[in-house]
Amino acid sequence: MSTPPGYNELLQCPYEKAHRIQAHAMSKHLFKCRKNHPHQKFVSCPFNESHRVAAPELKIHTQQCEDRASFETYKYCISTASPNVSQGAKSPDLIYNNSQPKDPFKTYRDRTSDEEPEPEKTNSLLDDEECWDDMNVPAYNPQKYCEKAKVIRKATLKTPSEKKAFYESERLRLQDLKLNE
Repeated sequence: MSTPPGYNELLQCPYEKAHRIQAHAMSKHLFKCRKNHPHQKFVSCPFNESHRVAAPELKIHTQQCEDRASFETYKYCISTASPNVSQGAKSPDLIYNNSQPKDPFKTYRDRTSDEEPEPEKTNSLLDDEECWDDMNVPAYNPQKYCEKAKVIRKATLKTPSEKKAFYESERLRLQDLKLNE
């Protein structure tokens, strides 16, 4: 069984040189260690967030950073093979959509035939039966729904006498619903 990448290599913490952390846990450690060392000011590398260096050294670090190569390969390699890829392997080409945009108001029949399209009936929101923007519908009242449905309701914020009356009316309501089925 092989070990996952990042588990064998130990990296040195920029805040405290005695800290040796596995690569996969470095970002979590840096977050905690930064709180313990607020006086040390480091900036992050643009190619790898776990690389922390002093601000004056950032320019030198970005020129020598080992993660820069993978970033530049991603950035500049579109259809030609990258230097990291063997000569036999071919990198994928990007596919661009160069077709003209289709008219959203034409129907499928209009796009496939050269004849003059027949005038079709246009549907408006007023003709649609399932119009969710219709404001002439009464608002949903959960109390009314619960009175007519088989729902067990609970008496809250009531005095003991009000609870007793409520539960008795609930018992009768559920009996009526059971009989009406």
